[in-house]
Amino acid sequence: MADYFKLNPEYYQVPWHFTFKGVYLAKYVRKDTLERPELYEIKSDDIFVVSYPKSGTTWTLELAQLIMNKGDPTYSESESHFDRIPFIEFNPERYPKRNGFTAMQNIESPRLLKSHLPIHLFPPQALQMGCKVIFVARNPKDTVVSYYHFYQALPSLYGDYKGDFSGYLKLFVNGQVVYGDWFDHTLGWYNYVEENNGLFLKYEDMKKNPSETTVKIAEYLNCDLSDEIIDEITGRCSFARMKMSKLINFEEVEGRPFLRKGAVGDWKNYFTVSENEAFDEVYNERMKDSRLTFDWE
Repeated sequence: MADYFKLNPEYYQVPWHFTFKGVYLAKYVRKDTLERPELYEIKSDDIFVVSYPKSGTTWTLELAQLIMNKGDPTYSESESHFDRIPFIEFNPERYPKRNGFTAMQNIESPRLLKSHLPIHLFPPQALQMGCKVIFVARNPKDTVVSYYHFYQALPSLYGDYKGDFSGYLKLFVNGQVVYGDWFDHTLGWYNYVEENNGLFLKYEDMKKNPSETTVKIAEYLNCDLSDEIIDEITGRCSFARMKMSKLINFEEVEGRPFLRKGAVGDWKNYFTVSENEAFDEVYNERMKDSRLTFDWE
């Protein structure tokens, strides 16, 4: 199966994207802070939610923000998700207000911040200072399906991908999608949070028991909330509620909704039998030295 996912010489690449320290990145990722991460003015009480794209980041951030505000939705309902929560490496040409580097300087502490950077590209001072890190991961089969649709929905960010899912799956397995190799990214952060008292969440567990997830985040952030407030926060952050919210599931970028299905097991509608078998071989080899496991449906 070693050659099953082999890319041909003409595999899909976006001319304006770039590779930095082995990681394929989009043009919206700031190069100056990759080269000089010390430019970030990190504070010891910063809180980071980190993930590989399409793994439950938005959900986790909305939960964390409501928890930090003791369940008061006033701020969460004041403006869009991207305008409330700085995406630290994000530098979009079309939306200068959402430049993460600038935005993070304009919010009060404790700051809730987002990143998709792999650990070796993340600002090291944040780790050295012991900033709180919540890392959320999703099984890679559902991740690649969701990412495939995201690529198609946002051509201004990811190029005009016209290939089918099978072609995209090859790109994903070879780490030739934005933010690079899922295995390196996930294992790097998983090992860090396990060894440094971070909080590790799995998307599938969040779907199974959302109330328990809210409690875990609240405890990690040292927020003592009543059962009533926990239930209210959990309800406000249900997938159905978030999908209806124009502040979270905004459609202004390319006219497409940001949230799609949020399902566990949707990969079965896309993988062929042979693709699934080949992917399982890759997965088992890459994950053989890790204790990390996932639910697939």
